[in-house]
Amino acid sequence: MRLVLLFVLIVLNAPALSTRADAEDADSAFPQFCEQWMEKLVQREEHNVAHIQWEQHGDGVTGSYIGYTRQHTCMTKNGTHATPVGKISYQEIKYEKHGTTAAEAELAPAQPVRTSRVTEIFRYSDGKWIY
Repeated sequence: MRLVLLFVLIVLNAPALSTRADAEDADSAFPQFCEQWMEKLVQREEHNVAHIQWEQHGDGVTGSYIGYTRQHTCMTKNGTHATPVGKISYQEIKYEKHGTTAAEAELAPAQPVRTSRVTEIFRYSDGKWIY
């Protein structure tokens, strides 16, 4: 009887133990995932700068691109149904460059014209962070 009771307790607690282990795995994996995500934004910004579309107007050209701050926050918590959820927050900045020609504008310092707070939410499933 005791053996059966022990078996029932182990079986009933197995999902909770698994969920707790998943949450711990998710917590330990998220900082690396977060840094990799932010590196993707660095690469995206470099691509955006390299592919500015220049618009001609009366006194020269203007081009804009989207960039991202390097400052960010990364945090995790359990979501619905005990699914680990990760959140990355950072600033997205729209920059503009101006010049009399595209070549001159490319060398001009970028001027920020709009800043937006971005929060991205990810879930942890099957041993990895999903985006």
